[in-house]
Amino acid sequence: MDSRLQRAISTPKILQQAGELIRLCFRALDDLKQLDESLYERFLQTRQAAENPVAYAAGLHKLWDDTFRGLFEVLAYCRTLTAGEDTSKPSSDDSAAFDFGDFGESGPPAQPDLSIGAADIGDLLENLDDVSSKDDTERWKGVVDKVISIEYGLSTQLKEARERFDLAIGAGERNQVLGILDDTQSSSSEGVHALVAAVYETFVPDVAPATVVPGYLTSLGRALLVRRGLADLASKLTGYNDTLQNDREADEHEHALGQVRSQMRTFVNSVVCRAMRAADRWQMVEFERELSEQPLRSARLTSEGLVKYVDSLSSINQREVLQLHDSRVIAEMREALSSARQLLDLSQTAAREQMDRAYQAANRLKGRSPVTDELLVGLERFSPNSSRPGENAAYLEKLEQMLAASDR
Repeated sequence: MDSRLQRAISTPKILQQAGELIRLCFRALDDLKQLDESLYERFLQTRQAAENPVAYAAGLHKLWDDTFRGLFEVLAYCRTLTAGEDTSKPSSDDSAAFDFGDFGESGPPAQPDLSIGAADIGDLLENLDDVSSKDDTERWKGVVDKVISIEYGLSTQLKEARERFDLAIGAGERNQVLGILDDTQSSSSEGVHALVAAVYETFVPDVAPATVVPGYLTSLGRALLVRRGLADLASKLTGYNDTLQNDREADEHEHALGQVRSQMRTFVNSVVCRAMRAADRWQMVEFERELSEQPLRSARLTSEGLVKYVDSLSSINQREVLQLHDSRVIAEMREALSSARQLLDLSQTAAREQMDRAYQAANRLKGRSPVTDELLVGLERFSPNSSRPGENAAYLEKLEQMLAASDR
């Protein structure tokens, strides 16, 4: 058991219950994490050979059971903690809105009890009272209240996901089946992480969530990682591909192809590629394999197809978790720049603080579009410590251009 919890909880029974909940959560997270490779391997199987429908369905059901076995154990334990409570419905009327999409970043929750993953995990329980003034029993009751809502939401949505999963298998919709598994795993991971956060935020509030579950990525974190990684890859491939497609630069074709191969070899072994959805990851691996095997003439066509495919992956911006994130970031930029414009003639220092706030927000949009990425590069030339009126005015104008481009 974590020594930090042992020092924070003096009541033996509560310490045992909290420790067991954390232990089961970690086991569930380990099971859920295994799906990333299992899902990719399963996708490869569907592409490489036809499989008996009965055997295929049995394999998928086993994959579901293996992936969510730890989660079911956590949920069962949660129900023992809430014995005697009214768990027929959660503690808020907003529970009907709880779904796997809610784990991404969004606006401040109307009902804190159901804010599972709707904001950064570190802010999840920010509305708790001053926990230092409470005894173990009172604080544990607050944790259990959270557990009721989280367990209800996860159990309900897991049941609905299983129903859709079974229907998709019966209809032979293999890509849909894998998509349901992927989405359910991601959202379930955030729900379990919220349970861990409920304990630590209550009893050890000074502990950063990242130190509790190292390497954990939310759905938003994964989406941002992939978006930025794809934008970086596109920027590296474009120039070399342009050279490959230009017949007047034939003497540079071999070098350009070598660079494309090198970039793809690095990418398919990166954390970004592993974070992609199975179908997209498979396609990137296929491009890398073809480029490594093909002669120059064929590889030129493959390179052109690769660049177009990477460009098509900008559809990641349509994911709800990113749309919510981006709308919040843009609203933050707009507010900061409005304040900066009003302060510019009154206080250069105060105006600059608001501009820097807008710039930090703008950086969170990196990878969203080539236009805004280019504007971000232009913003990097401004000195972070400048208070000169002329430079601040130019800085503000560039930031406002960034806002206008982001709003389109």
